[in-house]
Amino acid sequence: MAYSSGSTIRDDDYNIFATGNASGTGDDTTANVNTVWGSGTGNKGYGQSSTVPIVSAGSTVTATQWATLLNRISSLASHQGTSITAITNPTVGDTIEAFNALNTNLNAVFTNSLDAAANGTDITSGGSVTGTTSWYTQAETTTTVSFADADSARYFFNAGGMIRLSAVRSGTNNSKSTEWNDLATDVGTIAFTSGSSATIAGTTYSGTDKIGGSGTPASIGDNTGFYDLTPGGSAESIFKQFADSSPYTANFIEISVSLNSASDELTFTMTFRDDATDTKEDNDQPSPNPQTQDQVQGTTGSTTVVRPPSTTHISNTWGTPTISGSISYITS
Repeated sequence: MAYSSGSTIRDDDYNIFATGNASGTGDDTTANVNTVWGSGTGNKGYGQSSTVPIVSAGSTVTATQWATLLNRISSLASHQGTSITAITNPTVGDTIEAFNALNTNLNAVFTNSLDAAANGTDITSGGSVTGTTSWYTQAETTTTVSFADADSARYFFNAGGMIRLSAVRSGTNNSKSTEWNDLATDVGTIAFTSGSSATIAGTTYSGTDKIGGSGTPASIGDNTGFYDLTPGGSAESIFKQFADSSPYTANFIEISVSLNSASDELTFTMTFRDDATDTKEDNDQPSPNPQTQDQVQGTTGSTTVVRPPSTTHISNTWGTPTISGSISYITS
């Protein structure tokens, strides 16, 4: 008889709630606590060590064991911001009856596993990559976010972590540089998350999302996130936006990302590409002196922020990701 009000509560029922199957060996495709709370697989699993123990065949499920199961579901709901029906924990000596809301609660926290009610504290060290070299054709920043291992990266994104990128530009020596400043502002902040739709700290994300800024991107990877990348594969463009003022509308900022073969490093490139035709020369200097009216001067670069999950209801299993970067130019 299936778990329901009025039925005999069996050890098999409890093990299914805890692990996904009656034997307790685990089934990550079935709604259960340990797949989300523990190591899980793919885009499920927070990496917590205090998983729900199984009950051996023929054993009585104790009030303490039920309380452990219910507490884990409550913690998952609190971390995610998932609404569930309150269930009072049984105490020693109680006769345990089926909890009518248990299946609904469990399915809710399983379905909402990528949601997070809050963020942790931003990691910014190493994330600022800028330079002041003057250039004509291109400036490009390369930023790598490194995790201890593949599971650490999984737990980071599964529990609501994200990576946020923004363009940096300053310096107004000529109209072209001023328009580059404008484009960098228009880009706003680009948030990179797990890839599936998730609500994090009250905002819904779907892989790559633009926050703030203005204008309309030429392309954005709405459904491209961590789990959409091929380990060891080529970089994928996740964002591109062109300048909005003539004669510079051929200029653009593009962001690409790749995942290394070990699935523990993400590399983001932000390209400032100047494809506008250079037509102005210095009036007081004969060619071929530099056309400083078309030269991009000032500061160019990017800022990368790692925003980890909150540790209010779960512990940190993803470690402290590190950020490193560099900038290169095509100056001719």
